[in-house]
Amino acid sequence: MAALAALALAPAPSAEGAGADPSRVALSVTPARVVLAAPGSRTIRLRNDGADRVVVDVTGRSAGGRKVANAWLRIAPARVALRSGESATLTIRVTRPPSMEPGEHRALLLVTTRLLNGGRVNVQVRLGVRITVRVAGRVVRRISLGALRVHRARRTRYLLVSIANRGNVTVPLRGHVTASLLRDGTRLARLSPSVRRVLPPGARAILALPYRGHARGSVTAVVRVRLGPGSRIAERRYRIRL
Repeated sequence: MAALAALALAPAPSAEGAGADPSRVALSVTPARVVLAAPGSRTIRLRNDGADRVVVDVTGRSAGGRKVANAWLRIAPARVALRSGESATLTIRVTRPPSMEPGEHRALLLVTTRLLNGGRVNVQVRLGVRITVRVAGRVVRRISLGALRVHRARRTRYLLVSIANRGNVTVPLRGHVTASLLRDGTRLARLSPSVRRVLPPGARAILALPYRGHARGSVTAVVRVRLGPGSRIAERRYRIRL
């Protein structure tokens, strides 16, 4: 059975709306999750289960919350009006621009009713349909860790490591980078790097690893980057002096 996303919201209390039937505004969409290959298309079904007529706007959002470019995700129609008990079918169409990376891409389809002014209700209903788009092609995850230099600023020593994405897909960095300081096999410190969220193909960045401890002299710095699904890790060791 297809997944079903449904939501019914009661109106905010008011002089006219207090005690109104919460089922006056109710919307459902099925399926709630869509998986398709690019290029391709899929339909979803909207139904007005409430008592009032509604106007529904449909927009796409990326996993990061930004509006999805019409270059690869289109919804038709993008706006529908539904009377009580009425349904409508929408078509999700995905293309593949030359710049689109192979692998999986996630988006969110937002189905939003307009504010209903007048009558006994004034509410807005919003539903989300999760979309996974699979793009064919060989996925290459490859990170290059470059030189490391130590920058001193008052009581803090910053280990600055250059990093480059040599693969063909975006690599997540936040939460995927770890670093440690070792001496004779004993870990002296675990460093929390300040990094950007992701590193697109061909991009370069600097990892800033602050150390505020008291160790001085020769140590080994170990920097690791988890490349994504699975246990693949890019690692480099540096012999440095604090």
